[in-house]
Amino acid sequence: MLEKLISAAKFNRLSTRCKSNTLIASDGPGHPFAFNYGTDFMMKKSICCALLLTASFSTFAAAKTEQQIADIVNRTITPLMQEQAIPGMAVAIIYEGKPYYFTWGKADIANNHPVTQQTLFELGSVSKTFNGVLGGDAIARGEIKLSDPVTKYWPELTGKQWRGISLLHLATYTAGGLPLQIPDDVTDKAALLRFYQNWQPQWTPGAKRLYANSSIGLFGALAVKPSGMSYEEAMTRRVLQPLKLAHTWITVPQSEQKNYAWGYREGKPVHVSPGQLDAEAYGVKSSVIDMARWVQANMDASHVQEKTLQQGIELAQSRYWRIGDMYQGLGWEMLNWPLKADSIINGSDSKVALAALPAVEVNPPAPAVKASWVHKTGSTGGFGSYVAFVPEKNLGIVMLANKSYPNPVRVEAAWRILEKLQ
Repeated sequence: MLEKLISAAKFNRLSTRCKSNTLIASDGPGHPFAFNYGTDFMMKKSICCALLLTASFSTFAAAKTEQQIADIVNRTITPLMQEQAIPGMAVAIIYEGKPYYFTWGKADIANNHPVTQQTLFELGSVSKTFNGVLGGDAIARGEIKLSDPVTKYWPELTGKQWRGISLLHLATYTAGGLPLQIPDDVTDKAALLRFYQNWQPQWTPGAKRLYANSSIGLFGALAVKPSGMSYEEAMTRRVLQPLKLAHTWITVPQSEQKNYAWGYREGKPVHVSPGQLDAEAYGVKSSVIDMARWVQANMDASHVQEKTLQQGIELAQSRYWRIGDMYQGLGWEMLNWPLKADSIINGSDSKVALAALPAVEVNPPAPAVKASWVHKTGSTGGFGSYVAFVPEKNLGIVMLANKSYPNPVRVEAAWRILEKLQ
């Protein structure tokens, strides 16, 4: 089954630079385009009328100039920041193969440090997409199979409730009702084992999807076991380094601390607290440039030299379960393209996204579909992120903010921008 997915993997896709209030794009090495917006774009007015969200993007439009792209992004993001009281943001647009970068506001209010292209943001649950690709790479290497029982990789899980639960169930939140968070009092490996040993499913594996850090987090930890490496080492060597994501970290080194933005919660600066399986579920920090590269690699892995990583990217976007209009991949979530705006906006609301919903197995799993809206939201206590792309259109967006704000607001803003770029 998975061998068919790997053999079916086909791809095609892309690079760049910037300053606060400056757009820099490139048509190749040594050919940058720079645009300084000044302060005029920091508009002090709210959106005066609601935009009509069409059922699908227009099918044809003249190619946008760099300045037009800048105008489109600013008209959405600056009012958004004002309405949501967001201190700082960085946005990347991938349009016709070129990345464009935009920054606004402050990474550190107290020290008056602006958001720049080097600023590191906490990705929150967008980290799960890295987990999924790393797991896909392990599958492509023949180290694990999604059909393998969880107990093969953690024999200490002796509870009978773990019978019949596979790595696939962990990776796709369908194990039977694992909780959203690992409790705060679980602070070491022994306590983590007790937590999973004491857990009792609410329904049979594969019956429902219930979004959970404790589910995909455990998948990531077990997926790297055959490699003999820690999760962080495997991520660095197998994903980050091959993709040249030199400013993406699980543990931010001292040399990069100057670029690590403060998140803000109720006006106070915060960073994510350490926890069990945090790296696997919500622990990645990255810059807007690296995240644009991440989107480009996931839209089209044909330029990724490592074959197992190519296949891992494909497997992460394969469709394993259908939950309403949404298909669950490994970390990534997909909807058929074209689609209605309401389906992604409403579907991102926590009332839907965190609900236990019936899951319909896609058997065999469907290989990645280019006509898809592929996306993931992410939050920590002080940060909010959103990544979305349409491989068929070679169009994508990265939105990084140092404040958490409602998912539907992020998704609607991304839709508005990408809709106007068609």
